[in-house]
Formats: sequence, C-alpha cells, structure tokens
Amino acid sequence: MLAKRVLKVWTNYLTSQFLVTLFVFAATWLAGWLTGLKFSFVNALAAGVCEVIPNFGPIISTIISAILALAFGSSKLELANWQFALLIVGICIVIQLLQNWLISPMLIGKTMDLNPILVFVGMLVFSALFGFWGMILAVPIMGTFKEVRKYTEEQKVQTPEDRLEVTGKTEPKEDRLEMGK
Repeated sequence: MLAKRVLKVWTNYLTSQFLVTLFVFAATWLAGWLTGLKFSFVNALAAGVCEVIPNFGPIISTIISAILALAFGSSKLELANWQFALLIVGICIVIQLLQNWLISPMLIGKTMDLNPILVFVGMLVFSALFGFWGMILAVPIMGTFKEVRKYTEEQKVQTPEDRLEVTGKTEPKEDRLEMGK
C-alpha cells in the first residue's frame, strides 16, 4: 500500500535526522571533553538541540561554544582563552563540515535508499528554491516522489493474472472495451 510506503519514508527520515543530531551531540561532547572545555556535556546537548534548526542552528551552537571557551578557558590545554575560543570555533566548523558533507548524506541516503550525491544536490536545489522549508523538507519529499514512482511502475507492470492473485478478479481487455460502449 502506498500510504504505508510513504509513512516509512518519513519515519526513516526522522530516524536519520535523530542519528545526525546524535552524531553532532557526541562529536561536540567528545571534542569539548578532550580539549578541556567546561560544561562540555551541556554544550553538546545545546549543539544537538540546535542541530534541528537548519542553517542557523550550527551558528548558534558555535557561538555558545565560543562564549564558554572565552569565559572559562581550557582545563587541559595551556592556551589563552581567546586562542582556546578560536580552537573551539575551528572544531565546531570541522564537526559541521563532517556532518553536512559526509554524515548526513550517507546516513540519510542509506535510510532513505537515496544516492548520497542526490541527497546533497537535492538539499541545495530545494533550499535555493524554497529557502528554509525547502532545506527541511527536501529529502522526505524526494523519498516520497521515489516511492510514488516505484509504486506506479509496479502497478503498470501487473498483468491480469497478477491482479487475479491480489484481488481475486480479473477483467480481460475485451470486456473492458465492451463495457465502455
């Protein structure tokens, strides 16, 4: 049934988004912990929550990380607070690059059964055409179109014998033509 297939697409998309958010949380926490950033767990939670906000979320979480680094410095590295803040901003940028260019396309592509390059290009095109909402909805819409296309192709391939197995009824072409007269 098409509705179940479309629901599965959207469920897979939400699952993959959760996994991407989990990656950002874990990477941010690990980087903060390794570099001695105070409140690294709370900062990682904020980064995970902000990840849900396209475009601006990563900027917000990077600003939060930089403020923590400037205010408290590192407990493990011998750097001035401003130097540590620059290091943390650089780490946040690397995490976002990994997430945007590698993790998201691979994870979303795999769970949605879409080519990662198609996912990346689709997100760029949808965001250029529809802005904020285009970026959020690009992948599930592409997945939905794919499932609808597959479903319609499967329906076209069915022969009268296949319909007999599914519905218990078959109508030869001749009968349909006569009924239309």
